[in-house]
Amino acid sequence: MVGQAGQQSVEYTLTMSDALNTKLNRIAAVNGGDPGEVLAKAIALYEVAVTAQARACSLAVLDANNQVQTKIEGL
Repeated sequence: MVGQAGQQSVEYTLTMSDALNTKLNRIAAVNGGDPGEVLAKAIALYEVAVTAQARACSLAVLDANNQVQTKIEGL
């Protein structure tokens, strides 16, 4: 199977709760994508978080003035 940009794809079967499925579909609809794209972006974001943590850095949401609004912990 070939995916985006000609990359080889792997197919997974994923079991999730109805609540998580609803959340996944809502996020996809808001952003004009599909659940697969949401999951791919979530994995990419998680990879950034893991890399930051390995470098003893923190992950946070900043406002327009670069002030920390939310520090993300527990990943």
